[in-house]
Amino acid sequence: MRCVFVGTPGFLGRIDSDTRCAFWTREPVDHGFDPGQLIAVDLARTPSAAAAKEIGWDEVEVDDCFAGPNGTLCGTTLGPRWPELSLSGAVYLEESFAARVGLPCPPEGMDCHDYECMTVAYHPGTADGRAGNRYTGHHAEILDERGSLAKVAVWAPGRSREPHTRPVVMWLDLDSPEQCDAGPDSLTTLRTGPAGCRTGALFLISGTLSTEEES
Repeated sequence: MRCVFVGTPGFLGRIDSDTRCAFWTREPVDHGFDPGQLIAVDLARTPSAAAAKEIGWDEVEVDDCFAGPNGTLCGTTLGPRWPELSLSGAVYLEESFAARVGLPCPPEGMDCHDYECMTVAYHPGTADGRAGNRYTGHHAEILDERGSLAKVAVWAPGRSREPHTRPVVMWLDLDSPEQCDAGPDSLTTLRTGPAGCRTGALFLISGTLSTEEES
């Protein structure tokens, strides 16, 4: 079981409490600060809160703010105190929530693949090898392969179609949940072998829920 999230730019438009707020997905000056375009969300309804049994998994609305590779902030970075007052940033809405509010993926004005704007968190405590893991979507291309091992060119999320963006090249095991979303119904579409997919979605690991709870 898992929660999939869809990312969008966010501009803080209203603060209702320490964790509840409303945001615009577009620069507010472009639509005259239209309150009708605000999306209300509770930033406390996250996978880490569900993992800690503070809410049910069906109540998750938004991804956490978490440290990704090299210590960069990933996930939701907008909010009254998430991790500090941020008037603009990224918001990752749970996919069914995003569908209810009509959030496009990729966001309006962004030229990239939809999976470059997505994250996924697998529920901990299950028999799935991905249990408790987080993954972030990237566009990637297989350059060479040795069984399930693949040499891949990986673009930064949201930037694969920018003309001068250079990918990072790495070797990884496409069958290893410790490296990427690999397993039943995986969001990773890259596959090695004669019938494999050589260009597409690669969801790289970006931490674990258990690590966040212990820190």
